[in-house]
Amino acid sequence: MEDFIKKCPKVELHAHLNGSLSIETLQKLAIIKYGKSNSRFKELCDDFRNFEDHSMSECFQKFKFAHELTSTLECLREATLLAIKEFSEDNVVYLELRTTPKSTEEMSKRDYLENVLLAIKKASEDYPNILVKLLPSIDRSQGLDSAEEMFSLVLDFLEDDRFKDIIKGIDLSGNPTVGNFGVYKNLLVRAREASLKLALHCGEVENPSEITEMIEFGMDRCGHGTFISGENFELLKEKKIPVECCLSSNVVCGTVKNFNEHHFKRLLDANHPVVICTDDLGIFNSNLSSELTIAFNTFSLTIDDLRKVITNAVNCSFAAEEDKSDILKKIEAFFI
Repeated sequence: MEDFIKKCPKVELHAHLNGSLSIETLQKLAIIKYGKSNSRFKELCDDFRNFEDHSMSECFQKFKFAHELTSTLECLREATLLAIKEFSEDNVVYLELRTTPKSTEEMSKRDYLENVLLAIKKASEDYPNILVKLLPSIDRSQGLDSAEEMFSLVLDFLEDDRFKDIIKGIDLSGNPTVGNFGVYKNLLVRAREASLKLALHCGEVENPSEITEMIEFGMDRCGHGTFISGENFELLKEKKIPVECCLSSNVVCGTVKNFNEHHFKRLLDANHPVVICTDDLGIFNSNLSSELTIAFNTFSLTIDDLRKVITNAVNCSFAAEEDKSDILKKIEAFFI
């Protein structure tokens, strides 16, 4: 079954760029930035994937290493291309990447976003078997001013003919224990008015009142949804909000005890739109084929279940209807 899933055309809807850099990619970036990869770098790579206390805060610390290696324009472009290449090699045919624009000594946030977009355009030529879209991210821990700056850049690039078809939505992410969702509601309303879809991290931690506020506000997709329960779970189902489940991410970060207790199966059994995603395949060392294999084996899924989950991902994506139709044809042809 592992080989079958590997060959299957797949759709990835929840992938953070800097968390999706494999050790091999990080090594290549280190050579570009520092000239060579030494033993100390190998130790840092090992630490990148080594979790001691299995906490969400530890996970967020891991990003610092990747951010250091994507702090130049050359490295950022190469990182984006290599990430897309590895998703394509895993037979992912449609990918929505997320990233928060960052400023460094060598680039502004505008430079960051533009170069990620340029790399995605180049990837369409280098890796024609994968269609890639971008969801620029609001980091809720950075405050409203930072979010407004990012959103202003997004609006500018939506007016640029080179990129207007690449940016499909806005992601709200960052440390869920920091910041207040309500602060960003007005900005997210404006994003909707600009025809952008909303993919919001919701229910990553136990915060029932904020979860209620977010579900009532509405979103096009819910990231994680780990702690959505009771009346909030019923509200989620009533609104038919698709949920992006990231199995390894939740277990490694300690928000779910083990795969058997993951909420994915409860959503699937409820016939709720649910998809399997990687979140950060570099940090958690698990690509989309691996995540689907974990789900298949853990929950004793059938081939029809597998097809349903992958088809869900197409239907829940922010792709154009014509692109969705083309992707569905590829998936149906595989499962015949």
